[in-house]
Amino acid sequence: MKQKEIALAGAAAAAITIATKLLLSSLKSSLSSRDGGREEGIHIRVKQSASEILKQADRMIALSQSVHDAVAAVPLDEVSYETVIAPLANLEAEEFAVVQGCVFPSLVAVSKDVRNASAEAEKKIDAHNIKCSLREDVYLVVKAYAAKKETLSPQAQRFVDRLIRDYERLGLNLSADTRRKVEFLKTTIGELCIEFQQNMNEENRRLYFTEEELAGLPKNFIQDLKTGKDNKLEVTLKYPHYFPIMERCKVGTTRQAVAVAYDQRCMNENVSILEKVVALRHAMAQLLGYRNHAEYVIAIRMAKSPSKVKEFLESISKRISVLAAKELTKLRAMKKAEEGNDLFGMADLRYYIRKAEEEEFKVDYETVKQYFPMAVVTAGLLQIYQDLLGLKFKEVPNPQVWHPDVQLYSVSDSETGERMGYFYLDLYPRDGKYTHACVCSLQPGCVQKDGHHQLPVAAMLANFSKPTKEKPSLLGHTEVETYFHEFGHVMHHICSRASFAKFSGLRVEDDFVEAPSQMLENWCLESDSLKLMSGFYKDTKQSLPDDICQALMQKRRAFAGLLTKRQILFGLFDQSIHMRDKAETGAILKELVPKVMEGIPMLEGTNFSASFGHMTGGYDAAYYSYLWSEVFSADMFEAKFKGNVLSKSAGREYREKVLAPGACKDAAVILRDFLGREPTEEAFLRSKGLL
Repeated sequence: MKQKEIALAGAAAAAITIATKLLLSSLKSSLSSRDGGREEGIHIRVKQSASEILKQADRMIALSQSVHDAVAAVPLDEVSYETVIAPLANLEAEEFAVVQGCVFPSLVAVSKDVRNASAEAEKKIDAHNIKCSLREDVYLVVKAYAAKKETLSPQAQRFVDRLIRDYERLGLNLSADTRRKVEFLKTTIGELCIEFQQNMNEENRRLYFTEEELAGLPKNFIQDLKTGKDNKLEVTLKYPHYFPIMERCKVGTTRQAVAVAYDQRCMNENVSILEKVVALRHAMAQLLGYRNHAEYVIAIRMAKSPSKVKEFLESISKRISVLAAKELTKLRAMKKAEEGNDLFGMADLRYYIRKAEEEEFKVDYETVKQYFPMAVVTAGLLQIYQDLLGLKFKEVPNPQVWHPDVQLYSVSDSETGERMGYFYLDLYPRDGKYTHACVCSLQPGCVQKDGHHQLPVAAMLANFSKPTKEKPSLLGHTEVETYFHEFGHVMHHICSRASFAKFSGLRVEDDFVEAPSQMLENWCLESDSLKLMSGFYKDTKQSLPDDICQALMQKRRAFAGLLTKRQILFGLFDQSIHMRDKAETGAILKELVPKVMEGIPMLEGTNFSASFGHMTGGYDAAYYSYLWSEVFSADMFEAKFKGNVLSKSAGREYREKVLAPGACKDAAVILRDFLGREPTEEAFLRSKGLL
């Protein structure tokens, strides 16, 4: 949709418009200065100094302020699309990349000063955005325009409806006193969430073990460890150390020590932060007319109500309990046989699941890793996505990036050559970097004021083992699944074709956003795609042997009961803390863990909620989404791809009907369009071995 230039009524409005244009000109000038090396179409600055970040934040806040002032100045009897809606839509498109350029460095920057400045900028921007979202004068002007009921395109009407809904969900239809309280609460919550995440990013605890205490770990893993105090080997709590130890260390006391330390991360700082956030969220929800925060959050999701979520989680938990109990009995017997102790704990779960799978499916995961060197996995993954979705990727030489490890790719349509967007890959851990795997939308795909489509830009962050002089980075099979899953989010963002930034890419309902990527995890369990992503690291022409492919495919249902129970545990904990006025997280976990996990107790002296980043990263009261959306992912896969994961026709339909709409349609509509019917749970239950 081509949007016209802003036209405002009145001399005061005209003056504000001039000021806005000057600010926008200044902002664009600052974006282009000292910014050589950026590709055409990329507006985000990914490498800025601490002072530049803070200056950019101030400029963006000033621009946003001027636009909101201009909209508020429109007389209620002169409202129009061009004077009210277009300016707000254009602002959202303009500011997205600038804001991301300010806040994204907190996750990836090498310099702690830059990370701190980024976190400070994020707090300032969040506080400003909260003020803007609570402006009654702007709300009344938008409301006045909506009341005219002009005929709009479906996306434009959806944008107007969402503006009204979002304003009223923040209490703009309530008293001024209520709005002031909501603003204070929302600002405080935002600041605390940023602090929570910063603490996680800065976590750097080290543990020290003798080589004997690390028995069972591969020789090359031991060789790569640094020697620390008392000549012991130094272990971090980052993924490349944590997961191998939990899966392969034969020494139960070592696994216990690492597991406890892992679930103690940031306890001293973050437990109190999270519990304060929970109380503030509850207070805000009640001010807005909801019984609790969960009810407030879920009202605009697919599930609609906490009662439906609770029923869903408890129903799945009950149906899968028999399977989980059977699996746990087997693991307990294995521990007793190996360690002479049948007291099975959370620290034993990964080790004995891995051991049982290797015995049952005759597959050694260390051997499997040798067939997944990073370069081969990346090349195969990119080729699969290109062929499946009808795209072409091209690595950008000498790109402007935030770290030498980072790669940049351009994306185009393989048939038409149309430019589609860009993505960054930042795949290895480093101090201060975000510790999990995620995808960040850096620039939205949307129609600009001149009618051209702005290119979407995304970044994938992961923490896979770095290559050494002796060997390349080798991925475990679960890491390949993580890679494939997260890259699915990249494609969702790149392939969306929304007119408005508000509906770009990953802005679908939170309980659907994981479904497309969860569906794509199946490609890591099918022989055709596994062959394309594998090659023995000493001779990459040797793809994964057929017997290993078959073993990995057969383990699809292995320990589905306990692994699903773990997801249910996180989901129920999230719902539990967000359905009350205050939460003693440690006490809740102590009761909930054994109840859900078939009697396995919580690790003594721990509280994993202190590092449960989802609770402060946008998944509050929405963690159930992973399991909820997995139901839809199983249905989509079975209906369209089972038996032919390389089907180009199905892949193209998936791109056009699931990815391209972004959030322009409700998720329920997107699903019906793709499936040709209402979704069901049958495929999900079959995937778990329950049917």
